[in-house]
Amino acid sequence: MSQLTDLATKLDALGHPIRLKIIATLVQNQQQMYLNEIAIKIGVSRALAKIHLKKLEKAAIVKSHIVTAEGEAKALRYYELLPFDIHVSPQMLRMEVEKNGQ
Repeated sequence: MSQLTDLATKLDALGHPIRLKIIATLVQNQQQMYLNEIAIKIGVSRALAKIHLKKLEKAAIVKSHIVTAEGEAKALRYYELLPFDIHVSPQMLRMEVEKNGQ
């Protein structure tokens, strides 16, 4: 994936208030959180939180893993924030477009 494509994916993922709330919640919590915990904390349904978390995961902003509770037939998906840093300038965009021939 080119740097330009990666940047576009990250910016797209950051382009919604719910996803920004998810990131802020994970930063504030400073540890991985279960899907339902995130949904409750930001005040949305579990299904809506999952949709937004998938978009953040695709952009490599969060990662998830499943934990199976001992003695239960229940699996819980936990999410954690990955380190990311975004720097955008018109000059950087011009150079990336020229470099990729786009």
